Amino acid sequence: MQSALERWQAIISARAQQMDAAYAHLGQTSTGYWDRRARNYHQATKETVVHNPLFLELRAEVTSQTTLLDVGAGTGRFALALAPQAKQIIAVEPNASMLHYLRQEALTRAISNITCIPTTWQDAPADLQADIVLCSHVLYPIWEIDTFLLKLRAATCRICYIYMRATALDELTADLWQHFHGDKRCLPPAYIHALDVMYELGIYANVEIVPAPVSPRYDTLERAVEEQLEQLILPDTEDTRAELRRLLEQWLVERDGQLVPPVDKLTCAIITFPGQ
Repeated sequence: MQSALERWQAIISARAQQMDAAYAHLGQTSTGYWDRRARNYHQATKETVVHNPLFLELRAEVTSQTTLLDVGAGTGRFALALAPQAKQIIAVEPNASMLHYLRQEALTRAISNITCIPTTWQDAPADLQADIVLCSHVLYPIWEIDTFLLKLRAATCRICYIYMRATALDELTADLWQHFHGDKRCLPPAYIHALDVMYELGIYANVEIVPAPVSPRYDTLERAVEEQLEQLILPDTEDTRAELRRLLEQWLVERDGQLVPPVDKLTCAIITFPGQ
């Protein structure tokens, strides 16, 4: 019988093999993926964070005496939004492009209580600690999730928040993947798979299922085409662009002056557990 960790790793492996094959067909690799996506990711997430259910919970928890550790901080949507009311925020993020937007935004807003650590969580100093530890949409590709989770718990003085999807973003575009690639898209692990691993580790967590805003948002159809060429790992040819543009024009809807997928919310989970 498979353990929860083995099930987690089997899901990651199947997805990685499918994506590697798609990149190999283009003569490429996934290297530079987040460098290419950082700008659009920053724009999309900073505009929706105020409606994010995890942010609303954290806003009620964080005070002027609270330290917060944001693991996989990205471009800083939570760190930047919570910094004005926190004592100190430590943002751990390995991608230089992501950290660039976080630092620039902090400078623009005159925020001085965010410390950036440019590394992966696996390589981050073992003595990092904070009252609240936050890990939002980070776990999906983590192979050794067991040691990752245990390190999160060891860093937690009061409570750890893990935010994960029940509905994968790639599920929204699964039909587009099958249209171009001819096979069913392998989705990333969901919150329930992480929860199983936690249970095996003796981490007995609380779970709150919440609706979350849809983050893919595009100013123009051309921007949507650019993003989905990357997301769907497609060749950047005139014919592919034309076909993708046709399909996206039929699929996307306009909302608040932007193009978005035709769904109102995605289902996510806020997972919490205390420190050791």
